[in-house]
Amino acid sequence: MSAPARTARTTRLFAVSLAFLVLVVGTLVVVRAESGKADTPTPGPSLTPVASPLTIEPVKGATFVPALQGKRPLFILLLGSDARPGQPVEKERADSIHIIGVNLKTQHATILGIPRDSWVTIPGHGTDKINAALSDGGPQLVVKTVESVTGIPIDFYAITSFVGLTNMVNSLGGVTVRVTQPMHDQYSRANFNPGVQHLNGTQALEYARDRHSFLNGDLTRSGNQGILMLSALSKFQKTFWNDPWRMFAVLRSVWVNVHTTLSPEMLYRLALTATQVKPANVNNFVVPATTGMQGAESVVFISPSAKALYTQMKRTGTISRPPKQTQ
Repeated sequence: MSAPARTARTTRLFAVSLAFLVLVVGTLVVVRAESGKADTPTPGPSLTPVASPLTIEPVKGATFVPALQGKRPLFILLLGSDARPGQPVEKERADSIHIIGVNLKTQHATILGIPRDSWVTIPGHGTDKINAALSDGGPQLVVKTVESVTGIPIDFYAITSFVGLTNMVNSLGGVTVRVTQPMHDQYSRANFNPGVQHLNGTQALEYARDRHSFLNGDLTRSGNQGILMLSALSKFQKTFWNDPWRMFAVLRSVWVNVHTTLSPEMLYRLALTATQVKPANVNNFVVPATTGMQGAESVVFISPSAKALYTQMKRTGTISRPPKQTQ
């Protein structure tokens, strides 16, 4: 391959992967705020600037260079804040929590969802639902809590709010998911019949918020968030791999809203990892757990069997088989 060709390919990889990283975080948010009026799916990618900021930061004290070099798995904690417009994203509750493990050697990855209502110990704050860690102490406390629960060392965290989901999905012209059971929920405004559904941004948010349509509530909702992410990744790759110039325009529209202290070189290396894993090589799981009550609160109790999954993910970056869920 000639030098110009290698340069062009590297440039395209960087832009595609960075935009995908932004997209991934946008698809992971679940909020309690009311949805707006349903919008109409656009026929193709939009260049509308993203109205909600995205923060990507390294975890304090993390030694992530070996992970980026493929010497060990890379772990990113993706957070969706339930902040409403005008509220600080990093000071509200975390309604979407997912660990992304990436094994660069095998080019496989796993999305591991932790339900927002998981009843855990938050360091320095006693026992509470895990989503309270964000309002108690910001993203770094969520990282510390997740690390204490799972034993998995987090390298980076990324956080956004619900506006990012809506705009990112609309910028792709919508995403396609397979709905496995009726979803008709007055709280999230989800209104979907079983089958393949093409969702615009508002509908994707409604799909991600719905927990009342399912017997195990928060567990299925967490899994649906991962489904949205994988759908967005597939749509993104199909749309942009053969049209890098359009991708540059979309990248410009989101870049101004990215907050980070990472150097351009480090951000490039982080973003480049997204190009090395195909959607077919990404598993989407939720920690094994049961729903129950803690006093008057509905909560999720993580099963002791999750420890074996944490150990496997910490070692390999992936989980080989789906956890067994109970209601």
